[in-house]
Amino acid sequence: FGLDAVMVKWLAATQVDGHVGVQRTLARRAAIWVLGASLVLAGWLWWGKAWLQQGLGGDEALWTAVAWGVPAMALWGLAAEMLRGLGRMAGYASVQQGVLTALTVVLMLVMDLEVVPAFGLALLVVASVAVGQVLGSLPTGSKDATVPLAYKGSAMLSTGWPMLLGSAMFLVMSWTDTLLLGHFLGESEVGVYRVAFRLAAVTTLVQAAVNSYAAPWFAERHAVGDDQGLRQALAQTTGLNVAFSVPAFVALAVAPAWWLGWFGPAFEAGAACMLCLAMGQLVNALCGPVMYLLNMTGHERVAQRIVWVAALLNLALNVWAIPRFGILGAAASTAATMVLWNVAAAVAVHRRLGLSVWTVLRSFAQRTKA
Repeated sequence: FGLDAVMVKWLAATQVDGHVGVQRTLARRAAIWVLGASLVLAGWLWWGKAWLQQGLGGDEALWTAVAWGVPAMALWGLAAEMLRGLGRMAGYASVQQGVLTALTVVLMLVMDLEVVPAFGLALLVVASVAVGQVLGSLPTGSKDATVPLAYKGSAMLSTGWPMLLGSAMFLVMSWTDTLLLGHFLGESEVGVYRVAFRLAAVTTLVQAAVNSYAAPWFAERHAVGDDQGLRQALAQTTGLNVAFSVPAFVALAVAPAWWLGWFGPAFEAGAACMLCLAMGQLVNALCGPVMYLLNMTGHERVAQRIVWVAALLNLALNVWAIPRFGILGAAASTAATMVLWNVAAAVAVHRRLGLSVWTVLRSFAQRTKA
């Protein structure tokens, strides 16, 4: 239902708008809905495990583990985003994917477990830690008898649904190039492309960390009508992105073949591909967290439309370009789409919120020259 993003927005907003007392109610409602939906999905997986085993492979034990893991995964993701909305960034960092992976490896080594049991146990631990931190962070002893209309259940769904659709389509868009490459080309070309893609993503390495605290910050400032605070938040987050992304891009652009050569001589063929993707990632970083800004300030439907248009265009461009230009066609299509949705989101932010990314970039450039 997109409730993880809603919780980031609403819990951050209630921290500053005088409705802290409704936080437990909101968290409980979201948890019930997410748990209910995940149990339905888990039941479907359990019921259809024989069919899934036949169609997708694996054994019955694997699909049983997947079914059991769905509710834990859902609660883990929701609780982690609640921590972000509550401003508990240390707690949020402690339950990220990297921690889950590291704990899985430790359990495999220490307890001599196979991958699936180790991952399942690690997931239960991380999910429990996340839920426990949320329960300990929510205010106690204060209850709002009346939940404001803006935080009613219908508003939760109407806010979350566009975010869910946007996130789902963004996920589709992020894998379109790779899937189509696998359809049109061979495994070796796909391998070269994925390495080039991962290296190009170094340009926005800091962006994930910046966005993790930017989203609740945007929601807080918007909740109290602090336009100057929103402007300051956009300036600081964009500045951090630029300060890292520009040097990273230059380092990649100077010697793309050299970087790819670390993975083997065959990967040097992806130099032009990596440079193209890095240019798209640079624009992504320069535009800042504009999509988060739209989602956290009540313009999630605008963000959804931008992502859907970009995803459809990305599909069309890749279908046309890959058979003609190979991995370079995929890189150009993906980079062009990335530029499109970032610029479109930046324009939407300017029109709807009066905040200009271009002004922020000019100010940053002037300070750098000085």
